[in-house]
Formats: sequence, structure tokens, C-alpha cells
Amino acid sequence: QAAAGEPTVDFKQLLDASDENPNFLRDLAKFYFDQAGEIMPALVAALEKRSAGEVDYLAHRLAGASLSCGMSAMVPPLRQLETRGRKGDLTGADEFMVQAAANLEIVRAKVQEYLRSGKTA
Repeated sequence: QAAAGEPTVDFKQLLDASDENPNFLRDLAKFYFDQAGEIMPALVAALEKRSAGEVDYLAHRLAGASLSCGMSAMVPPLRQLETRGRKGDLTGADEFMVQAAANLEIVRAKVQEYLRSGKTA
């Protein structure tokens, strides 16, 4: 989940990022989830190899994209992974990876629900 008081998905940020254009919003959401679909398995592989530098880099990329697109629930566990990677100490990182993966599914469901609702403008 996102930090206390923060939305799982910040739809205002998502709308701002898409200039409140419904077609661009759908494209942006698809691009985000496609990118997450590439980065998450790479992050798992980096954790399995205990490659702190890769964990830092990949978590940073996805955290930035998540922040830009309003995928708020993704940011805290990714920032934890990024910090651990940067410090070269991946202690506890596997738990944050599990949290990030679970949050990705929650965020995906929320965005799909939002897009189906037609509230895209």
C-alpha cells in the first residue's frame, strides 16, 4: 500500500501527466504497465544475483515512472529497494520486492477500474 494518507493511485497526477486526454491517458497507462512488466522480472533477477547496482538502477527507473504517473503505492517499496541497492546491502530487499509486486497488481486493478468507469477527463 501507499504510505498512510496517500492514495494507491494518484489519479490527479495521472490526469496531469496525460494532459487530461483520455486517449493519451490510456496509452500512458499501457506504457507504464508494459515498462513495469519488463522491469519487475529484471528486478527479481537482479535480487536473485544479489546485484546491488542493478537493483538500485532498476528500482530507481520504476520508482521515477511510478511517481510521474501517480502510481503512488509503488513508490515506497521501490525507494526501499533503491536505497538498499545504492548502499550495497540488500538485507530485507526480498520483502520489499514482494510488496512491490503485490502493489503493482493493486495499482493495475485500480487503473483498469478507473479506465472502465469513463472518468478519464
